Amino acid sequence: MKIISHRGASAYAPENTLKSFALAVAMGSHDFEFDVHMTKDGILVVHHDFDLKRTAGKDVRIADLTWAELKKYNVAATFRRDRGFQYAPRLEEVIDVIGPAAKWLNFEVKNDHNVYPGIEEKLLAFLKSQHGMFEKAVVSSFDHGTLKRFRELSPEIRLAYLGHNLSTMLLLPALKKAKAVGAVNFHLALRIAFKFNVSRIKKAGFRACVYTVNEKKDALRMKEIGVDGIFTNHPDILGKWTLKG
Repeated sequence: MKIISHRGASAYAPENTLKSFALAVAMGSHDFEFDVHMTKDGILVVHHDFDLKRTAGKDVRIADLTWAELKKYNVAATFRRDRGFQYAPRLEEVIDVIGPAAKWLNFEVKNDHNVYPGIEEKLLAFLKSQHGMFEKAVVSSFDHGTLKRFRELSPEIRLAYLGHNLSTMLLLPALKKAKAVGAVNFHLALRIAFKFNVSRIKKAGFRACVYTVNEKKDALRMKEIGVDGIFTNHPDILGKWTLKG
């Protein structure tokens, strides 16, 4: 079971920052998840939300900022453990930090309603420009149109399906949508990660990964029911608890 650093070692350092990713590497991580946006001037950057309200305390949207403007904001401003200045990094900066250690990379593309036209082409070009990166990459998105565009642009790119507010009742339609875009992974929330649901996902031919798992009992339960990977803010702690395989 993969133990996937969720936005880096985000329990200990500000999420999706170079500091968080460096700490995850130091803790022995080989599998990583992070969120990709695009600035006004077309630079791919790593940050979770579309705006900076939660991380920097500023009501500004990434889509409205150039890279030079975005870099001025402290996205660690609201992180209680460490408010030292950290900016939302460029994608290539993140890869520089985690790339040598990485065996598996989940690029979650934030592109609801196609707010970043052309982000699919931009990310694919980046993946192909980095030696060995395309083979390690899985691209996920909550936006179904984004997944469809990735598949149209590249028959080879590995896709992961994410569904908003999924329930057991909605799982079957979601599996059909995942098949329609040729996804290989299906990522689901811990609250619906029961043995029955995980079995349905795996029988449909997908690898099942669960977010966000931060408790020992949950990690062990996920291992027991056959989950392929867990996203966690505590990569060091869960690494001690959970057998990898």
